[in-house]
Amino acid sequence: MPAARAMKNQVDNDEKMWDTTKEVEAMLGPSAVLMRAIGLWEPPGGEPAGAKVLITAFVLLMMGVVFVGGVVEIGLDPPPLDDILEATFTCACSLTWGIRIAIILLRQSRVQRLVVDVLRMRRRFTENAAVLRKKYHRRGLIVCVAWVVFPLLAVPMWFVEPALTKKVVTTSENTTIVVRKTPFIMWMPMDTQGHPNYEITYAIHLFLIVTIVSANVVVDLFFACLMINMTADIAILNNNVANMRLHKEDGFTKNSGKGVKISGTLDVTYNGKQSLTEKSEPHDDNTQVNASYTTNTSAQLYRTLVNNIQHHQLIMSIISDLESIMSESSVIMLAVNSVNICLQALGFVDAFRPGAKRSSVLKKVLTFPAYINQTAHFCWYGQEIIDQSERLLESAFNCGWSNADKRFCSSLRIFMLQTSRPLKLQIGKIFTLSRNLFLQILNTSYTIFNMFINF
Repeated sequence: MPAARAMKNQVDNDEKMWDTTKEVEAMLGPSAVLMRAIGLWEPPGGEPAGAKVLITAFVLLMMGVVFVGGVVEIGLDPPPLDDILEATFTCACSLTWGIRIAIILLRQSRVQRLVVDVLRMRRRFTENAAVLRKKYHRRGLIVCVAWVVFPLLAVPMWFVEPALTKKVVTTSENTTIVVRKTPFIMWMPMDTQGHPNYEITYAIHLFLIVTIVSANVVVDLFFACLMINMTADIAILNNNVANMRLHKEDGFTKNSGKGVKISGTLDVTYNGKQSLTEKSEPHDDNTQVNASYTTNTSAQLYRTLVNNIQHHQLIMSIISDLESIMSESSVIMLAVNSVNICLQALGFVDAFRPGAKRSSVLKKVLTFPAYINQTAHFCWYGQEIIDQSERLLESAFNCGWSNADKRFCSSLRIFMLQTSRPLKLQIGKIFTLSRNLFLQILNTSYTIFNMFINF
């Protein structure tokens, strides 16, 4: 019966879905705005994507063209080894990024439900939340800037390098011709060396680079912001659990060194409440945990614990949903990145080789940090979720359980047993987004790097 009642309430809530566009864009930042602009994302209750979906379909088509064109070029007319590696790199990236976008489109309803759950959680659990949520929101904006900077350093070299690279080829008739390079190593249904075909091909490739890279960065930021928001809520829960206390002092509750008059002699309070006022944060009645309507402190303290347990259960549910959405695409992305990091690291070796072209070396050297950045950020935020959830056990032990009744302590022990298993984002049912995974990826890249060096 409780499960059926919960399901009915969920259905009722879905029927009364409000327009979440502004809330989602405030929470997820520019990534949600850009995803909605290209039709890749439709905010729950918001304006339907409509014809904008055609933009996303066009992006997917371009990724498919790069992948197929690269494979055909390698198969029909195998270029030199360096060009094969570069074509493999672009094909792998296009395929991986296309899969990620396709998964978001196919699981649009699940992504919408996930975002709605996050919004409802933010509305419901507001105790001591303003400061931490603002802190993590600023972090999200910094991430947006950092994530864009690295591709901006690499993409211009992909524009310039082909124009600076020319090959002189001797034909069977003992004549020499100059072969001009294009940004992508891919098959084209025309002679790309003549005028104006070369210029047209060059412009098309530049457009492909900008569009494909931009779409990938936007998707990265969308998932990264979701992970940052989950970390923020676990941090809020840590504070709320650690600050559960009973206080008594001459009809006043002690609240961060300042008394707050209440109707009874005892009350429940969070120590962290006053810090919001001291930091000039807007006061919200929902942030008040002390209750003047009851003198039964044990019951109030127990209700506070129940509220925190419900917060933890909702966080677990959301992280499970986020894991299921990110799982397949993330494991493919990180596997491809382990190879891409190696391929771009070869630029550092090429820099010391006689006759190496500086433009090609610089392109690889500047592309290398972009893939390190992408891999490191996802592993870093996964590690933050683990670190914050591991703190929950310590926070529960540091609360005022010693002055609480038996019912509170019994429920707290169950809560501590649940928190002894840290929350984590597991991708591909094998790997966990964490610091150790990042080190494993670097180790794999280094192994492949050594293989190429000794080849």
